[in-house]
Amino acid sequence: MGILTVTDQQARFSYASDYAGTGSLGLGLIYPPREFTSTIVRERSEYFDFHPPIQSLIPPHSERNFQRALLLRYLDTIQVRANPGFETDWEILIRAGHGGIGHLDVFETDEAAHQWYGTLSTRDLVEADDRFGFSLREFMTWFDDKAGTLIDLLGPTPTVGGAIPKLPLSIPRAGWDGRIGLPTRHGDSDRCDIILKLENTATYPGMTELEKLGLDMHRKAGFEVPRCWSVKIGGLRGLAVERFDRSADGVPLFFESLYSILASGSRTVTSHYSASYDRIAQAIDNPRVRLVDDRRQAKKYLFERLIMALLTGNGDLHLQNLGILKRDGKLGFSPVYDPAPMRAYYIHDMLTPPGMTFGDYGDYPADLKSKTPVGFDLAIARFAHVLGFRRADYAELIGRLVSLCADYPERIEALTTLPTENKQHLTQVHLQMRSRLNKLIADGSAD
Repeated sequence: MGILTVTDQQARFSYASDYAGTGSLGLGLIYPPREFTSTIVRERSEYFDFHPPIQSLIPPHSERNFQRALLLRYLDTIQVRANPGFETDWEILIRAGHGGIGHLDVFETDEAAHQWYGTLSTRDLVEADDRFGFSLREFMTWFDDKAGTLIDLLGPTPTVGGAIPKLPLSIPRAGWDGRIGLPTRHGDSDRCDIILKLENTATYPGMTELEKLGLDMHRKAGFEVPRCWSVKIGGLRGLAVERFDRSADGVPLFFESLYSILASGSRTVTSHYSASYDRIAQAIDNPRVRLVDDRRQAKKYLFERLIMALLTGNGDLHLQNLGILKRDGKLGFSPVYDPAPMRAYYIHDMLTPPGMTFGDYGDYPADLKSKTPVGFDLAIARFAHVLGFRRADYAELIGRLVSLCADYPERIEALTTLPTENKQHLTQVHLQMRSRLNKLIADGSAD
């Protein structure tokens, strides 16, 4: 695709001279190859050492980030010593910046890339047995240097971000049967790629069961949702979720998160909470950048995802949890991922992610010239207006989703691993929101 060079002040990326002719989307939606025929220069900052699509390949700095800790352990095993910060990030990028989520792969040299793409996968599937599970339990409990068994078993594996431990792996195409392997390469048509999410029970008891509930509810509401399996490895609970960024024959598909897209277009976007839902709607409508092919459908998707997040208690629908996928030649929102009802846990009991408002909810927008903040009903109406929806249209959408979630309290109560107090709290969150939305569509008022 091209060459990345990083100086003390800048990250510089240049497409290969013939790359635009391939018709591929390139680095990201904001950097189309046909328009960027010269070097794409981005000033480095405290938030980004690289262009956002490349930065997203590196697990964030956190002493309790499972993926980063695992890769630091791997660097140690191969005796790579790097200074903390950029130097360590660079070593991670050139060794594990390929085979991960999405279409981008980073290698240190062309030779390394040719070797990767030219080598068929020969690693067999292995049983996810007690030895594997025990190693992970130790690592998750203390995040120390006891991941040697995992390293030996799987070798260096690419990672995905997030505080909840996640490993990209592969399983038989028919589904989970207790065997796992490295992510697929060419020749692995008998496997499918998954993300294995591992439950840190001490911090988030019942998390994997809760996320499966979130996926089930979105499937019921008509969203495209990947296959998933509740699993147990050596006593460790987990959720295996099929990846949607690979074709049936293992070819990577273009995928980019809304965070990467918006951060590429604006230096004011510095975190995955940096933009409102209204700003996402405006980006969808931006005539200069084609984020999706069906803009009307994309705006409907965004509105319904927000309403489902409110109804299910997912207060964590941030920019990293929304993404654009290209399939069958068309760009659109990806299938649902990471819809866990995080408000079940008191430390995450927020209506929306901090900084991500809708319709200026709780704010004092200049156009209203009001001495009181925007209330919930008015915020919904304002957000719908940005999306181009009439009241009758969005009231119908809300009514359908409220109706489909009628059995949500019973589904919460049926969970077996989420503590009782968390179930009660999530149920209360849902019932209050259901009442609020029912009132909104019943009386049509705006507070």
